[in-house]
Amino acid sequence: MKKHLILIILKLQVLIILLPFSGFNQISPLQKGFKAYSIKHAEDTIDFFIYNPKNLDKKNLFIHISGSWPAPLWIETDPCCVTADPFSYNLIPEDYAYVVISKYKFPFSEKEDFNIPDGYWKKNTLDFRVNRTNEVIKYIQQNLFKPEKIVLVGTSQGTDVAAKLATLNKDVTHLGFWAGGGLPQLMEFILFARKEAIAGKITEKEATDKIDSLLVQFEKMFADPSPDKMWDENSYLSYVSFSEPPVENLLKLDIPIFVAIGTKDENVAIENSYIIPVQFIRHQKKNLTFRHYPNYDHSFYEKLPNGEEMDRFDDVTKEFISWLEKK
Repeated sequence: MKKHLILIILKLQVLIILLPFSGFNQISPLQKGFKAYSIKHAEDTIDFFIYNPKNLDKKNLFIHISGSWPAPLWIETDPCCVTADPFSYNLIPEDYAYVVISKYKFPFSEKEDFNIPDGYWKKNTLDFRVNRTNEVIKYIQQNLFKPEKIVLVGTSQGTDVAAKLATLNKDVTHLGFWAGGGLPQLMEFILFARKEAIAGKITEKEATDKIDSLLVQFEKMFADPSPDKMWDENSYLSYVSFSEPPVENLLKLDIPIFVAIGTKDENVAIENSYIIPVQFIRHQKKNLTFRHYPNYDHSFYEKLPNGEEMDRFDDVTKEFISWLEKK
């Protein structure tokens, strides 16, 4: 499933911007309207960036927690340039400080042939990402301003991070959970094998054989959750650490939650997301807004009957902002 991740991100979730110059120039945060901050530790430097090109005072915080793709925030291409951040910054209300956080040891920008930093897979765990984001919130509260609202929006793997962080940091006021499932990530492989069988792409025997093989692989990973062993372009350690069912963390929350998923998501089976509203109904919790968008994929591109694709990420963002202003 994840073997297509980079292609999917580049094709569907990436914003390409042409600048007045060409060539592989290094991209600075200031060029993109961001101010850079760093939290330095002996074994980690957390680099985060606040979008504020007009230098306005802020009263609220909006943090985007990105997915699993190990990459810099911007990639230096010719013509310039590519980012994995799908948000249109002009849609974020000006009283919100929009924040993005670099992945471990990644700079703000790098060339297309970038390498994954040494030690990255050792750090790419759920708790590590949760703790880094939590530190950014505390730094902003203690050193920059005290937000009235703290909004987390996790996309893809970032949904796991956002859901768990919201249970730990009681200052978080709103949660966006976009393109994520309620069950452990490993369930996706099984669900997609079943979907292939139902669609007639493989036989029932082939599906059961495939699932048996997956279960053996999962056992191997849990028996030895090593950052040095890889499977389907991710480490054993990462898979094991991200095996907590996000729905369990979501159910612990009483803050407003906005779940968004596309019915044609090719990374997260829509069936995996329906467990969320079902469990909220079961527990009689009323703080969930659940949106399932017909024919939207993992990056909220709508697949039209004529084969064309329409980018609907901004539409989801606008709906979320409208929801946010009412909560």
